[in-house]
Amino acid sequence: MPESQHIPYTATTRLPSGPVLVLAPHPDDEVFGCGGAILTHRAAGQTVTVVVVTDGGHGGDAAYVALRRQESRAAAALLGYGGPIFWGLPDRGLVYGEQLVQQIQHQIVACAAQVVYAPSPWEVHPDHLALAYATLEAVRRQGDGINLLLYEVGAPLRPNLLLDLTPHWATKQAAMQCFPSQLAKQAYDTHIAALNRYRTYTLPSAVVAAEAFYQL
Repeated sequence: MPESQHIPYTATTRLPSGPVLVLAPHPDDEVFGCGGAILTHRAAGQTVTVVVVTDGGHGGDAAYVALRRQESRAAAALLGYGGPIFWGLPDRGLVYGEQLVQQIQHQIVACAAQVVYAPSPWEVHPDHLALAYATLEAVRRQGDGINLLLYEVGAPLRPNLLLDLTPHWATKQAAMQCFPSQLAKQAYDTHIAALNRYRTYTLPSAVVAAEAFYQL
């Protein structure tokens, strides 16, 4: 079996059209996981709604939660989609279940989403996993007509879609710098940059970085 049947050997610069919903488990995942996709949709004139599901406040106080929200708003200004919606659910307390599934369904309907982004079920963080499975179920219940794109942050996935970030790479890198509270703990920007560069392994040398997705 040729390698191209295991992983894409071409990258796209165009994504499925229609209103977009991005579900991020924490403030910053919307940038780390699919910031390039957001920029690509906005460049095509498509509406993007971003929901940050948890407050990102694990181990912090109300001031820390407010800081993390402000960081996401700063990144949103660079990505050009307006501003995120914050559900404020407890960090590391996200639970797969009917309440979360229905909340996602209602958001899909509210923004008439035809394209939905969520973490992949190969992630290892419990909040990422809960959101992944809840989104899969919510989209399944909505029926046909939705493109679901699962993204990677903390663990690589087996992609069937690679997005060429070359036109938007500098902006995504700038957006990742909007989270100093997190970069002080771990060099997430360096890790994600390395992951996005690695995703060019099967692509032409002109592609400087790519985001990987599993599209359903």
